[in-house]
This record gives sequence, C-alpha cells and structure tokens, in this order.
Amino acid sequence: MLNFGAAAVIGLLLGISLAVIRDILDHTMKSFEDVERVAGAPVMASVALDKAVAKQPLLSDVHGFSPRAEAFRLLRTNLQYLDLDEQPKSLVITSPLPGEGKTSTATNLAVALAQAGRRVLLLDGDLRRPRIAALLDLESKVGLTTVLVGKSSLAESIQVHQPSGLSFLAGGPIPPNPTEVLQAAATRALIAKVRDMYDIVIIDAPPLLPVADAAILAHAADGALLICRHGKTTEEELGGAAARLESVGARLFGVVVNMVPRRAREGYSYYYYEDEQLLDLKKS
Repeated sequence: MLNFGAAAVIGLLLGISLAVIRDILDHTMKSFEDVERVAGAPVMASVALDKAVAKQPLLSDVHGFSPRAEAFRLLRTNLQYLDLDEQPKSLVITSPLPGEGKTSTATNLAVALAQAGRRVLLLDGDLRRPRIAALLDLESKVGLTTVLVGKSSLAESIQVHQPSGLSFLAGGPIPPNPTEVLQAAATRALIAKVRDMYDIVIIDAPPLLPVADAAILAHAADGALLICRHGKTTEEELGGAAARLESVGARLFGVVVNMVPRRAREGYSYYYYEDEQLLDLKKS
C-alpha cells in the first residue's frame, strides 16, 4: 500500500509538472487578449473550426444562420467601423505563414460583402499559389498578369461569380518574378484604378513571413487584415507579421482568429455579445 501511495503521488506530481511545462512552452495564440497584445490591433472576428469546409468552402454554399456565416457577417459589420472618417476601399488579407486560412477568409469576406449589396472585387494577389479561381470555379489563366503585360484588358479579365454576384480578377499565369511584378508601378496603378471602380477591393496575398509580396500589396492598398490560426500561430509569428507591415508603412486594421475549436469558442461568447451591443449603440 505504501508503494502504491508513493507511486500515485509521484505520478500526480509528474503530471502536474508536465502540464505546467507544456503551458510555459506553448506560445500559440489562444485568447483574444494575447492576439491584440501581440499584434497591436483589435480582433475583428473569430471563425469556428468547421468540418464542412472541405465540401462547402463558400458562404454561398452554407445555411445563412450557420456559425461560419454569422462570423463573416460580424466581420463585415466590424469593417464599417474601421475608420468612420474615411472608409478603407482596398484591403489585403494575409497571414504570417501558410495553412492559416487566409484565402478562404478573403473569399468568404468578399462573398459576405457582395451578399449585402456591396460592389466587390476579389483580386487574387497570390502569384505563387493562386487558389481562389478553383474555389469559385472560374477561369484562372486570365487575370492580373495578363492585364499587366497587355494580353487582355481589365474589363474582359474580370469575371462574375454568379451565386454571390461578386466580381473576380484572377492572378493569371504565374510569373517567374512575383515580387518584382507586384512592386511595379503598373500594379499599383491597377489597384488604384479598381479601387475607384468598386465599393471595396479584397486582395488575397501570400503569407507575410516567407516572402515580401503581402507587405508590398498592403502598402499599395489602404491596409491589411491578418489571419491567425487558433492554437497554431505563435506569438513570434504573429508579432513578426505585424512588424513587417509596420516596417513598410502599411496599416494593420485588425486580426481574424481562424479555426477556433467549439470548446474554445465558449470563452468568446462574451466578446460577441459585447460587440453586438456596441454596434447597436453606435447605430442608435
């Protein structure tokens, strides 16, 4: 009995020690407070982890009252309060690293805005791994790069996603020098032109830390939204991405926490309630 008791106490102490060490070593983003502290920008919304995303990746495919649809409606509403004096008309959507859901977030934010009656252009600015055309089931070989080199006009290159009504400009053929293409004065002029043509332009950009493309696009646009993945994106990654935007003089409007498990979302319910009350007060 003495041996059993000693083993139980030792096992308990080891378990507690391992849990404490794991907690100390875990620098991933798991709370709104940590995200806002590290990024230096507010959390605009959180998107639940949804197993149905693989089969139904677009908001136009899901029920209007699903948690995912509600999250993007909240994000759409919060965008109205980014700058009351001068509403941003061009937003870059990016993330610290691949696999954090930036492309699906950019696409579904554009769909949500279009569903609200806004004139939206979704631009695939990821000239390394363009994926939006496949999501929307639209043509990928005509777009940004063909317009820039004069192989197609802007008007004939813009497609319409019929289920949502949003306009889409694909990336076009992948160039050998994506960063140089995005740095070109012609690219900045094109972004300025479409900004004047639409209510809002959503630009999907590559991740910030591996390449400079997203920082270049964010500088040419009005600003950026950062996507971080709950329980995966670390403090160092999120902080480094925010710092990279700051280094080029790009404005970081906020952060979207993506792929939040159901259990973790229970702790975010107060945020949604408080935020909706705040929006109601502002409207009144």
